[in-house]
Amino acid sequence: MTILMVCASVLMAEAQTQEGVASYYAKSWTGRRTANGDRLHHDSLTCAHRKYPFGTRLKVTNPANGKSVIVRVNDRGPFSKKRIIDLSWGAARELNILQRGIAMVVVERVPDDIVIPMKPDDKPIEVPQMELEEIMNDSITPIWQIANPPSTTRLMRDSITIRKH
Repeated sequence: MTILMVCASVLMAEAQTQEGVASYYAKSWTGRRTANGDRLHHDSLTCAHRKYPFGTRLKVTNPANGKSVIVRVNDRGPFSKKRIIDLSWGAARELNILQRGIAMVVVERVPDDIVIPMKPDDKPIEVPQMELEEIMNDSITPIWQIANPPSTTRLMRDSITIRKH
């Protein structure tokens, strides 16, 4: 009985992985609606897949260079039987397949609890600390508010001339 369960889990794991050809949407498709109603944006990390439900996260790996990206399914397709997935332009850029247009890829399903599609192993973004005191200090006074401007300061006049014809 346990051998059957192990075999079944191995078959399920294999069913979650696909190998085949990927292509990508051109940048000119930005703004078009996808099958789930989202608007396509070329920098988004999304894809079109025939069978996975909308919202499914897939890890797509380019075995030629080892690069991978996690994308979210938001469209149906590809409609060519030769391809297994259509990627957004941004996902194709991450996999380095923009020049060729198509590439062999490995597609694996990942847990759906990943909130934002992202590249694996991203480092957290460091937000710089801003000191508002430098910006908000009172040491800057406009020239028109100074009672006696220094003699080295030139007051500028408007350079616009209105002509009547």
